[in-house]
Amino acid sequence: MQSISEPIKTWFERDLSVSRETLDRLSQYADLVVKWQPRINIVGASTAEDVWGRHLQDSAQLWPYLQDVAAMGKIVDFGSGAGFPGVVLAILGAQSVTMMESNTKKTVFLMEAARVCGVLDKTEVARERIEMAPARQADVITARAFAPLPKLLELGARHLKDGGHYVLLKGRAFEDELADARDAGWTFDVTTHASLVDPEGVVMILKGVGR
Repeated sequence: MQSISEPIKTWFERDLSVSRETLDRLSQYADLVVKWQPRINIVGASTAEDVWGRHLQDSAQLWPYLQDVAAMGKIVDFGSGAGFPGVVLAILGAQSVTMMESNTKKTVFLMEAARVCGVLDKTEVARERIEMAPARQADVITARAFAPLPKLLELGARHLKDGGHYVLLKGRAFEDELADARDAGWTFDVTTHASLVDPEGVVMILKGVGR
């Protein structure tokens, strides 16, 4: 069983105001990741010992930037992998999360995670390549450790509805990625917030994206 440190537990309870039931669901999810890790290697081996800090908190820090659309809007999560951040956002309260993942083993895990955590009715697991999938009309596209920004925007163009935006987790190269996206002809308004987990990373919000 994955234990949660007191600082992280306090952060979830104080900063995100999660209920005991929600914390229990997140704990079930963390345990499921640990259980499946030896079978399908769903997270990096170096991070498997700290699922709460490296994955759950990292994903959950997006929540404050999504609450304005979470109740009614559609979130599409690119390259969901083990469900970070898609499953976490559904547990926290997002009502419509589509997780796009082409790896069959990972989609099996995503379905099981949604079932165990009680969010099957809030989630869709789409086992398809993003570039081949039908347009999803997302209010928000999320992604974590997925693709460089120019590629991500290229893939997202068909799936983001007019007026929609991106909420992304990006690492140390985020400024280079922004420059590369602009060099590729993309225009956008960008806001970044320091990551709570990655000292060199950010939560990146892109609005008004066009080309």
